[in-house]
Amino acid sequence: MRYRRIVAKFGTSLLTAGSDRLDLEAMSRLVGQVVRLRQAGCQVAVVSSGAQAAGRHRLRGRAATMRALSRQAIASVGQSHLMQSWDELFDWHDTVVAQVLLTRRDLSDRLAYLNARNTLRDLLDAGTVPIINENDAVALDEVLATRIGENDSLSAYVANLIDADLLVILTDVAGLYDSDPRTNPGAQLIRRVERIDARIEALGGGAHGPGTGGMATKLRAAHIATQAGVDVVICSGREPEALIAAARGETTGTYFPAPGDRLESRKRWILGNITRGGWITVDAGAAEALRARGRSLLPAGVAAVSGSFQRGDSVEVRDLEGNRVAAGLVNYSSEELERIRGVRSDRIAEVLGYSYGEEVVHRDNLVLL
Repeated sequence: MRYRRIVAKFGTSLLTAGSDRLDLEAMSRLVGQVVRLRQAGCQVAVVSSGAQAAGRHRLRGRAATMRALSRQAIASVGQSHLMQSWDELFDWHDTVVAQVLLTRRDLSDRLAYLNARNTLRDLLDAGTVPIINENDAVALDEVLATRIGENDSLSAYVANLIDADLLVILTDVAGLYDSDPRTNPGAQLIRRVERIDARIEALGGGAHGPGTGGMATKLRAAHIATQAGVDVVICSGREPEALIAAARGETTGTYFPAPGDRLESRKRWILGNITRGGWITVDAGAAEALRARGRSLLPAGVAAVSGSFQRGDSVEVRDLEGNRVAAGLVNYSSEELERIRGVRSDRIAEVLGYSYGEEVVHRDNLVLL
C-alpha cells in the first residue's frame, strides 16, 4: 500500500443507500475493505456519519417523541445503534472497534487536543479501529463555533490529529465535477486538483441530501487536510474496492495532493482550529509580504474585518479577491482590529489606549494556505 495511516469518512447517503435506515450490506462491504487494509499493515480510523438516520429509524412510529427531540437528541438515540452495527460487523472479522466521540473543545483546547491525539494513536497502535463521530449530545450550536457541525470537516481534523497520510471521503458521487452532474449529463469528473482556490470552491455548490454535508463541505475538508500535509481522495463508496484503490494510490475519484512538507504539530493545530466566525482581508502588499517573504501581519495591511472573533482565535486571512492566504492566532479581537486596521503599528496604543504587540498575527503563529 502507498499509504499506511488512513482516515476513511463514510457519509450518511453511503451508509443508508438513500433509505431511511442503515444499510448493513453496504456497511459490511466497507468493513471488508478496512479489514483488508489492516491485514496489509495499514492503520485505519473511521469517521462515521449515519447517527441521525439511525435515530430516526429507531424512533419510527413515535411521531410525538420525534417532534419533541432536537436533531442532536435524535443523533444521540441513533449513535448507540450505529456503533452496535459497526461492532457486530467488525466482530465477524475478529476486529475490535473503539467508539470515540469528539467535540470542538477537544480540538481547540491544546491540552485536550494532545490527549485526544495520544488516545487515538494508542488505539491504532493496539490494532483497533477507532469509530469516530461528533459528540452531538453535548456539542453546542455550530453558529457559536462550538460545534464541528458536519463529519467532512471532522474527518479532516482527525486526519490532522493523528498525522494521517491519507484522508478518503467516501460518498455517493464519483468525485468533483466541472459542473453539476445532476443537471448536466455532460459534466466531466475532475481527476486531480492541485490547489483549492475560489474557482474550485465554486464548483462545490451547496449542501444537499440526507446528511449535513455536500460537496462544498468536502472541499473545505480537503483544504484543511491538504494544508496540513495529508493527501485527500473524494470518491464513490459504491464503487467496489474504492477505499483499497485510494490506499494503493490508484486513480479513483478526485485526488487532492498535499502541496508540501507536513507541518509541525503546533501549526497543524492552528490550521485545524480556524474560527468560522470571521476573517481578515488584507491588501495586495500585505498578501505579497505574507506569501513571498514570510512576514508577520501588521495592522497597516488590513483592508477589512469580517464577522466576529476574539483575541487568541485562529483566524483566516484572505486577499482582496477572496482567496485564502494564511491562518493564524490573532493578537486583537475583531472589534479592536476594526479600530486599528490601516494604522501603523506605532500608533496602536494611541488608538486603543493599550497594545498587545505590533503584529495582528506574528509570523511564528501564522500558517500559509
